Amino acid sequence: MQKIAVSDSTNFKFCKDLIKHWEKKHEVKPEIGASEILAEWADIYYIDWIDNNAHYLFNYYKEHLNAKKPKIAVRVIDWDFWVRGVRSQALVDFVDHWICIAPHIQERLLLEKDDETGLPIRWGNKLSLIRPGVNLTKFTIRRKETDGYQIGMVLGDMWWYKNHMAGLDLFSDLGEDYRLHIRGQHEPGEYNKLMYEHFIKSRGLEDKVTLYPFQDDMNLWYENIDILLHPGMKETFCYAVGEALAKGIQPVVNNFYGAEEIWPKKWLYNNGGDAMNAIEAGDEDTPEGRRQFIIDNYSNEKMFKEVDTLLGL
Repeated sequence: MQKIAVSDSTNFKFCKDLIKHWEKKHEVKPEIGASEILAEWADIYYIDWIDNNAHYLFNYYKEHLNAKKPKIAVRVIDWDFWVRGVRSQALVDFVDHWICIAPHIQERLLLEKDDETGLPIRWGNKLSLIRPGVNLTKFTIRRKETDGYQIGMVLGDMWWYKNHMAGLDLFSDLGEDYRLHIRGQHEPGEYNKLMYEHFIKSRGLEDKVTLYPFQDDMNLWYENIDILLHPGMKETFCYAVGEALAKGIQPVVNNFYGAEEIWPKKWLYNNGGDAMNAIEAGDEDTPEGRRQFIIDNYSNEKMFKEVDTLLGL
């Protein structure tokens, strides 16, 4: 049994399943903020995102050279890289394992330079690609018969890069029979709410678009969806797409930077015409075939095994 500390400033948004997996065999202590007390207790310290947690531990051990240091792993996910990055040879050397969840993030990290020297970062064998996992136990193949015209957009927090306005624009060009179901919440602020409502109203879509708050049971929500439209501009995976596929639903996904290394091209679109054709024509895959793609490439079990192997668990 190992003692594993976990810190994640987003309240364990993407590592809850990993924590539950570890708790079956190990002693796990999750805390949002990193601490030296937790670090000295742990055998392994796992951190999601390159953020203040990784830098806090780095600065602590820089000042306490004789303190007990656990094996440290940092998973690079998305905005943490684009906003902050690593840019420090000393930080790279301090962390034992750097985990990337997508090839394009790994490729960009390999181009990073140290801020102080301007020299390329030397990663050695510390950089690994481990794709994220979908909890397949939460999703069953969709069995409900619908009219084939129900489009879903699952946007979580609807930040600008989710590109939801472009998704609405694309939807407004579809035929009269189509309906759009949007699950998510817009960016904070009354202005954003008014802007979004105006966009729907000005295009005469009030009777064709339904907004939903966050759902606890996405498996049930997806029962009424025929196609998932994802217009996002910046992603490193997109759980909405993975979960829709686990449900057996056809995705129509904007070809964002890195998308071709994550999803097959048959599910990607480069312009509105491509997307409309995909929605109207459908694809040739079966629901079982779409789910099998997730089983083969993005299951929790596959991710757990790869992370455990890397950390020696």
